[in-house]
Amino acid sequence: MKGKFKNIINHMSVGQKVLSIIFLEIISYSIVITIALSQINSVGNVVKQMSDIYLPLFASSETIRHEIQNSRLNLKDIIFVGDRVVYDKNAEEAYIAARGRYQENNNNISAEIDWADRLITKAAVQKDAQENLIKKYSQNLLRQLSSLRQASRIHSIRAEKVFLHVEDGSFLMGMEMVSDVAASEKILIKELDTLVNELSDLNKASVDYAGHVESAASSFTVLASITTICIVIIIFYYVVKKNISNPLHALTDTINSLSALHDIEDSAIEKELMSRGDELGMVSRSFNKLKHDLSAQDKSLRGAKEEAERANRAKSQFLAAASHDLRQPLHAMQMYITVLQQKIKNKETLKIVSDIDAVSISTGRLLNAILDVSQLEAGAVQPQIEDFPVQEILHRVARGFRPMSKRKGISLRIASSSAYVRSDPVLLEQIIGNFVANAIRYTETGSVLLGCRRRPGKLSIEILDTGPGIPKHQRDAIFDDFHQLDNKERDRGKGLGLGLAIVRRLSICLDHQIEHSSKINHGSRFAVVVGLGDKPADVIQSRAFETSYFDLKNTSVLLIEDNVAVLDATQQLLESWECNVICAKSAQEAEHLMFDPHNIPDIVIADYRLPGSVNGVQAINNVAAKLGYPVPAFIITGEADTSEVRKIADHGYHVLSKPIHPAKLRALISHLIVVESTEPSQLTDQLKASAS
Repeated sequence: MKGKFKNIINHMSVGQKVLSIIFLEIISYSIVITIALSQINSVGNVVKQMSDIYLPLFASSETIRHEIQNSRLNLKDIIFVGDRVVYDKNAEEAYIAARGRYQENNNNISAEIDWADRLITKAAVQKDAQENLIKKYSQNLLRQLSSLRQASRIHSIRAEKVFLHVEDGSFLMGMEMVSDVAASEKILIKELDTLVNELSDLNKASVDYAGHVESAASSFTVLASITTICIVIIIFYYVVKKNISNPLHALTDTINSLSALHDIEDSAIEKELMSRGDELGMVSRSFNKLKHDLSAQDKSLRGAKEEAERANRAKSQFLAAASHDLRQPLHAMQMYITVLQQKIKNKETLKIVSDIDAVSISTGRLLNAILDVSQLEAGAVQPQIEDFPVQEILHRVARGFRPMSKRKGISLRIASSSAYVRSDPVLLEQIIGNFVANAIRYTETGSVLLGCRRRPGKLSIEILDTGPGIPKHQRDAIFDDFHQLDNKERDRGKGLGLGLAIVRRLSICLDHQIEHSSKINHGSRFAVVVGLGDKPADVIQSRAFETSYFDLKNTSVLLIEDNVAVLDATQQLLESWECNVICAKSAQEAEHLMFDPHNIPDIVIADYRLPGSVNGVQAINNVAAKLGYPVPAFIITGEADTSEVRKIADHGYHVLSKPIHPAKLRALISHLIVVESTEPSQLTDQLKASAS
């Protein structure tokens, strides 16, 4: 029987198998829907039966209350004319009419009570789903109706006594009974309120009962659905599992196991599947052909992929290695442009030079970004992890971007933090700087906040802005190379689209987590999560960098630079600031110049990479040794390797990376001469005086 059933299934096409399953599912769910509808109908019947009892009783109680109010008004009319009935014909007629209405009110109250009594009695004897619930409340309701009937009877008797006094002409003697009538009326209303409360309890109980029935019906429906599904699964287990799923799994496993390193072989399952005459047989034969084709293509694709990866690595390594030489001409260009701006007086020509300066700055930014990306891809950036106060980085970043924020009229605020973090300070500062630059660039009004938030064992350094926000579908793409929002015209003034790409690579290099969230028209939040560090025993407070310009007239500058174009451009720039420039193309030439007292420098500017085995740091040290005292100095370099830049900083020298904006160069010279020159400057003046 089992073999016959399997044979029938194998001869059915996949479409027929699927249609059979769908047909069975339709039948099973039709049964479930029928059960669900019957349960819903049951709940509806319960609600209807309860409404047939509660609503009429509640309406009857309101009718009784209305009749009580009317009887009170009629009684007032009787009292009003009671003392004039015996001698005033009009008063007598008014009395008779009011008494008739009063008696009609009492009759209506009695009729309503009797009607409610019959309704409850009839409902209590019915055989239905809520027999127990009706019987439970019927006794209380009937008892309360009896009390209400008794109170109505007493009230009517007391009113009749008042009527007798009116008709006997002794109304004033019966006035004391009016208070008894009022008291009996209060009792009647109280009994009516009690009846209404009993009805409310019945209504609440009916709602609870209906909810219980509904819950039971839902549970039964769910149970019936689960049972039906289980039956369908059991019936078609072999149809689906053995005849569809297993063959498909076998085919996909064969495709997944393809490898150019192994020979292609057809397994017994594949051969069996290929011999089938249904759709699975057709698919298996197609898969088998595809397998052999992919195996042949896999080998050629692997070779092409390896070749492409080698070419990509070579490209990145070339750009990283050529970083110094690529930065030199741009550095010289910016020096020449600044000198040219100071010499040109014609406004139109000056406008053209300013445009050239903007283009050179934009080109420099693009070159720096591309070289940074290339170095990260080539693995040339090796992080130097240490513990340091995060506040130093926050202040440096804010100081660097505050002019940019002021130009846009945006507030750049910092939330102070006393935390120490463990990271590479140079690379971490670059990540935060890129975040802040983007926040200021895309924020038109409002503010940018830079602060920290502590987490268990970590610190989240966050940048929040009030910009336009980032659309949800672009929040991952913003970390791609050259991807920008709202810059289809590729305006370089709006950035290059590499800042966040560099951030992504730096975060991988430092093993830091990057977070970002945004809301349209409400701003964005970017954060880098770093590990907390330990506070050193002895903390040296760093001195703030003063950027105010100083008059450089007659300042003696020793410039050590081996590139002729950079040397000439920098010399012209310094001379435009009225500096006395002493030029040297090597460390040896700079040492030789120190033998002439006229060449005593106030400050030394040296390129890091110089001819021979002596670098810029060593050249400055040799000059200081010849002079016999330390002289203010700093290094300019085209090196992009952060480890080399860090080595220079470890020697206590400031570092400027090419291409350098002239304003930044002048600010550093002013800072070193004004802030860091003390006794050595006096010795310099003495040597110059003796030479003259």
